[in-house]
Amino acid sequence: MLTTRLKDDNWALHQIAERQPTPGSLIKGTMPKADYLLVLAQQLLVNTALDAALKSHASNPHVSPLFDECQLLTPYIAEDLAFFGVDTDSIAPNPGTQRYIDHIEAHKDHPLHLLGLHYVRLGACNGNTFVARIVRKAYSLTDPTQGTRYLDPFGKAQRNQWVAFKAGIDALTLDQAQQDELFAGTRAAYVLSINLDLPEYTDANALLAEHGKSLDKSAFDEHHSVHVTKEMQEELTANDN
Repeated sequence: MLTTRLKDDNWALHQIAERQPTPGSLIKGTMPKADYLLVLAQQLLVNTALDAALKSHASNPHVSPLFDECQLLTPYIAEDLAFFGVDTDSIAPNPGTQRYIDHIEAHKDHPLHLLGLHYVRLGACNGNTFVARIVRKAYSLTDPTQGTRYLDPFGKAQRNQWVAFKAGIDALTLDQAQQDELFAGTRAAYVLSINLDLPEYTDANALLAEHGKSLDKSAFDEHHSVHVTKEMQEELTANDN
C-alpha cells in the first residue's frame, strides 16, 4: 500500500523531526507561552501557503477524492492566534519558515508533491491531539476550542479523519513516477519541518548521518510517534467506531 511506503521509508526522518526542540518542549509542557505563540505565527505562514497551493488543485483527479476544506489548517491557527490577541499582519517568516514557503511555491504545479506535504501535517494531528492536552494544562486553557485548535482540529473525530484519508491515498491509481512524486513530498515535509528550528538548511542525508546511531526503528514500529504511548494509541483506536 502507498501509505505503508510513506510511513516505512520515512520513519528515520519522522523520528528525527519529533526529537527537535520545539515538539520536545511542547510535549513536556515546558515551552513558554510567548514561544508557543511564535510557533503558531510561523505555522500560520506555512499553512497559508500550503492551503492555497492545495486549493488550486482541488479539481485534480488525484487530489479531489481526498480534498476536504475542513482539513485545511490555516483557519484553526488563525482562531488560536485571535484568541491570544496576536496581530497576524505583523508576522514575518523566520529562515526555516521562508524555506518551507519557497519549497511550496517551487512545487505549486505538482499536486502529488503537495499532497505528500499535506499527508505529513495531517498525520501529525494524531500525536498533537495529546500534545494539545499538555499545552492546555501548561497555559491554563479550559476550553479545547480556544488556543489549541491547530494541534487538535478534529477532536474525537481525529482517528476517523486520518483512517479515511489514508484509505483515500491507498485507493489512488498511480504509476511509479507519480508514487515517487508523492513520496518526495512526504520526505520534504519531514526535512523542512526539522529545518524550521535550524538557522541553516541541513539536507536529509546530513540529518540521517548526524542522528543515525541514535535512531530506533523498533520504537517507531511500536508507537510511530514519541508523542503517542500504547495507552494513547488505544484511546485513538477506540474512536474508530
